[in-house]
Parts: sequence; structure tokens; C-alpha cells
Amino acid sequence: MSPSPLQLLIIDDDPIFRIGLRTALEPFSDLEVIADLESQDAALQVLVSRRQITINTTNQKPVDLMILEFGLNPDSILNFCQELKKQYPEIPLILLTAIQNKSLLLTAQKIGVEGYCPKGIPVIELVPIIRRVATGERYWLESLASLNREPVSEILSQKTGLFFNKIRGFLVQPGLRQIEQAIAEVNQEIQQNLAEFNQPDKITIINQFILTGKRRELLVARWLVSQLLPDSPASTPENYPTISSDNVPVFNSSNPEADNFNSQEALVINSNSINVQNSAIILSDLQSILFDKTVMKLQSGLINVTGIPLEIDILRLSKKRELLYILLKQLESLLDELILSDVQPEQLSEKVSDLVQDFWKSAILDFFGKYYTLNANNLDFEIVPILLKDANLIQRDILSKIPLISELFEHLLFQTPLTIDNLSCPAGSLEAMQRSEALLQNLLIQVANAVIQPLLNYFSDYEEVKLKFYDRRLLSTREIEKFRNNLSWRYRLSQYVAEPKAIFESSYLLFILGERGIQKQVIYSPRREELEKLKGIPLAVTLLLETRDAVAPRLRSAVAFLGSGIIYILTNVVGRGLGLIGKGILQGIGTSFQDNKMGKK
Repeated sequence: MSPSPLQLLIIDDDPIFRIGLRTALEPFSDLEVIADLESQDAALQVLVSRRQITINTTNQKPVDLMILEFGLNPDSILNFCQELKKQYPEIPLILLTAIQNKSLLLTAQKIGVEGYCPKGIPVIELVPIIRRVATGERYWLESLASLNREPVSEILSQKTGLFFNKIRGFLVQPGLRQIEQAIAEVNQEIQQNLAEFNQPDKITIINQFILTGKRRELLVARWLVSQLLPDSPASTPENYPTISSDNVPVFNSSNPEADNFNSQEALVINSNSINVQNSAIILSDLQSILFDKTVMKLQSGLINVTGIPLEIDILRLSKKRELLYILLKQLESLLDELILSDVQPEQLSEKVSDLVQDFWKSAILDFFGKYYTLNANNLDFEIVPILLKDANLIQRDILSKIPLISELFEHLLFQTPLTIDNLSCPAGSLEAMQRSEALLQNLLIQVANAVIQPLLNYFSDYEEVKLKFYDRRLLSTREIEKFRNNLSWRYRLSQYVAEPKAIFESSYLLFILGERGIQKQVIYSPRREELEKLKGIPLAVTLLLETRDAVAPRLRSAVAFLGSGIIYILTNVVGRGLGLIGKGILQGIGTSFQDNKMGKK
């Protein structure tokens, strides 16, 4: 017999949310919402009535789990939770709430509430949390320690308004540059016409109207687009036109020649100054924009959808998110230290290896805690020194394989252009933003894998480690060993096949944060020096690929030719021959039948 479903009770003052949550949980056969209620009194009545029902049954709990929202009166809900823990201590509680006040959440933890999730969490993440809490585990998106130490997630709330202003300016810039270019082209065309005819009155009336109207429209468009920019020196009245009574932009300039219709030079200088100022603003906030976008993506699901096993897949979702937050915070501190130490671009490439290793060590200390201890054979020992013993191995197998770290750091620190598909893309451009974001996220994910790998090497089957860090689906020894074997095979295949293939194809595989979780992205980058250093099996793989590329097209052509010849012989020669033979046999049978028939007559 299949186990009975977990019985849930929902309490929320929003009827639409209750209906939505009930509907979202219906497809899961192991979950059953027995009631969704608006008030606490109604919930107590349901619990009392269900306790009477369960007296004569094997189930000792009125319900398996209660889901609550703080609502408009958080203090009342906290008192209600405290009362529930006295009367029904066996029922786990989950706060599914939009409120993220630290003091309220800490109070709820102290009362004994087993779980907390923010409203808006995807159902695919909420369901496993419900199952874990209902079976006796605790789940908090933020641990008690992180709530006490100013969690990294507060970056988002502190910088939301500033972030959207920055990103708005970033999105508007390409359109503004296109308008400026169009204005310059129109001015150039006017100058050419004037030079050609030497006299303004020799320009045709039609051309005059067309060029005048086109320029007026472009000036209006530039003014409108400039209003979308966040407040900055580049968008002040001194630099941008205002609309006059006849709906024509008028520049606020003390020099009349700057506003002259035929003064192309003054207009070009003005537009260039606008672009320079806005570019400076964007470049100064480049790092902040990238980090804020990454924080936003960490709020969504972190499920691995690449099909490639990663070390962090063994972590439960809350721990995975916590580790990536810590890495983001450590990276921000590392970049700040580099700025203060006045490191030059030419020095950065020499220091990258040591910088990444220090980055990894700091993350281990912060994630596990410097004095985190385990007990084995009645002896306590600190795990961090043991994990750090694998520094050389981690450097060789993971950290040294992370691509384009030096280019990323130079881009973030010195606004060095990124080379994308053999094109130089300046800092602040859309292509550079997308590439730097992908490189940043790949760095975080790969270093997170490096943090977890020594834990799997030394303490993979310790019960305390499993209960504190691992996903509940990977708690058994068999599942853990299967997981480790998959990782081992991944590294072998990568070393001997995948990596040589990527070098030969001049590409890198990146792990990025997408809408569906952790996804993979392949980018082009020259790797000629690495290709020349290959030897042994990796070199043989590239030779096999080259041989296949040389032979396969000809072999396919030969097979196709032979195949078409065989098809022709079978259809036109053998087929027709068999058809003629069959036709003769049928005709002979028909003739003999007719002869027999005539003989009888």
C-alpha cells in the first residue's frame, strides 16, 4: 500500500493566495490540503475536531504541517505560533510570508517555528521544503547566524532604487548613441549640399523641407530619450535641449552659434560630451550593476539543468544559495582590496592564480566556520585545516581551469574592453555586460564546486555533515557514492575528451544562472597556445577529431553514392527483372486456365 499523503492546513488572510496555493499543490499526490482558512480561531477549531478523529487511529497528529502568513498583524501570528507549540508541539510550522523583518523571523525561530520561505518562491522549490519540514527537518532560507550578521541578500533591498536607475541608464544609452549618430549624418548631408551648391538658396525646396524635418525629429527624439536617463550631470538642463513653444528643442547655451542650424561642429562636440559623461557614470557603477543582477538571480531556483554533475548539487537549496551569497560577498571584498592596493593591469595576470586560491580559502572559512568541529571515535577535530590540505589539488583540477578570470578582473577594475568573437567591446556596452555577467557567474559556481569537493573527499558519509548540508535525496551511503562516482567520471571525461575538444574548437563551457536554474553556455575564445601544449591522450583526441573532419565528408559522399547506386540496381534492374518474371508467370497461369476452360467446353 502507498503511504498516506501529508495533510496540510493553510492559514492566510488573502483568499486568492489560499486558492492559488491549494491549486498549485493539487498535482502532488503525496500532499493534501485539508483546509485553507482565514482566521486563527477557525484553525484551532479544525485542529480540535481532527484531534478527536485521530484518537482511534494510528495517526497521532491532527495535521502533518501548518503553513502560515504573518499578515497584517505579525504579533498576533507570533502569539498564535507560541500557543500552537504549547498545545500541538508535534505539528511543524512553516511561515510562508512576504515579510522579511529580521527581528520577527528571529522571534519565530526562538518560538520553535520549523520553517520559513518568502512568498513568491517557485512551487517546484516549495514542495521539497514542505516534505522535509513535515518529516522533522528544519528549513530557513536564512540561518540564525546570517540573520544576525547583516545577510548579503540585504544588498538587493538597500540598492533596489539605485540599481534600477543604473540599469535604466544602461538600456537607454545605445538608443541615445544611435540618435546622436543620425543627427551627425544629417548635419553632414546638409554641409555637403551647401558645399555643392555654394549658395543656400540653390538647395531645392523639397530637400530643405526633408532635411529640416528629419533633423527636428531627431532633436525631439534625443530630448525625449534623455528624459529617461537617471539624474546625472549629463541629463541636466545645461546639456540637453528644452521644448520651445513650437515643439522644437532649444539648446540652453550662452553661445548662439552652438544652436545654429548649420553649426555641425558645435553639435558634434556637444553630443560627444554627453556620451563621455554618461559613459563615465556607467563605468563607475559597472561592478555594482553586475553584482546586483547576480543577487537577483540567486533569489530564483538554483537547480542544475545542465546534465553535468556538479559538486554543489549535493547541497540542499538553502545551503547552495548561502554558499553563493558568501562567494559573491568575498569577491566584492577581494575587488575592493585590489583597488586599495593599487594593482596595475599588467600585474593582475601574474597574481590571478594566488588571488583565486585566496578567494577559495576565504569562502571555506566563511561557509563552514573557522572552528567548525566534528566528532569521530570520541575525538573532536576541526575540519577546515583538513579541507585546506587539498589546496594544490583543487588549484590543479578546478581553479586553474576557470576561464578568463584575468580578463574579468581587468574589466571590472580598469574597464578594459572585452574581446568577444574577435571584436573589442567597451565596458558598458550590451555585449560586454552580458559576457562579464556570464564570466562572473561561472567563477562563483566553479569556486563553489571547489569548496564542496574536499568535503566530499574527507567527510562525505558523516551523519552530522549529511544532516546539516546535504539534500535529503542524497542522504544514503549508496546515493552519496553514486554521486561521487558520477563526479569522478565527469572529471576523467573532461580531462581526456571534453577539454581537448573545447581547446580544438576554441571554446569554453560556462555555467551561468538562468531562469530555470544553473545552465551552460559555450563561448568562443582563441586557445592556440593550449592546443600546442597538448600531448598524450588529449592530443590523440584532437587528431581523431581532425581525421574525422577530414574523412567524414568524403566517406559520407562515398556512402551516399554507393547507396544511391545500390538503390538504382535494386529498383531498376532487379526490381524490373522480378516484375517481368512475375508478369510472365501470371500470364502463363492465365493462359493455362483459359486452355483448361476451353477444353472442358
